[in-house]
Amino acid sequence: MDQSEKRSIHWEKWTAVGTVVMAVCALITSLWQGYTLQQHNKLSLRPYLEFEANFQRMPDKRISFELLVNNNGIGPAEVTQMKIWLGGEQISSTHRIWPTLKVAAPTDCLGAGNVARFYKVDDQQMVIRADEKCLLTDAEYQKLQQQLRIELTYQSLYGDSYQVSWGEPAARG
Repeated sequence: MDQSEKRSIHWEKWTAVGTVVMAVCALITSLWQGYTLQQHNKLSLRPYLEFEANFQRMPDKRISFELLVNNNGIGPAEVTQMKIWLGGEQISSTHRIWPTLKVAAPTDCLGAGNVARFYKVDDQQMVIRADEKCLLTDAEYQKLQQQLRIELTYQSLYGDSYQVSWGEPAARG
């Protein structure tokens, strides 16, 4: 065979092709790491709102009651929507719960809080309260338990939406 007929290997081309393949692999790896880091950060900052209901029966058979919203997650939460039903009727705010329920106790000592707000980590907000000064009768307490439903829609810092509710769905109309 003649020297001119032999094929020569062009190492420059193979070096260039290898460099491009390695660069593409590095780009894909970087994009994947960025995606997984973002998913990890979303989970690391996920809020978790939940309701906490506390009641105590007093010796006169009347009941103190408190309903709270707690952020037990590891990130802040912003409530974007709140819906409240009492006896199948949708009401506009927590301050309307006691008058709609027609509680015998003076309504000026019954508490209601602003629930649709921003919650930092370990934050807590009162929804409604009937404390030692404004006790509920057993019938009022049962009516509250059976008819009140609250639904909150909230978002994380990343804009992911979540929902939490308190009360039975059957109470909603």
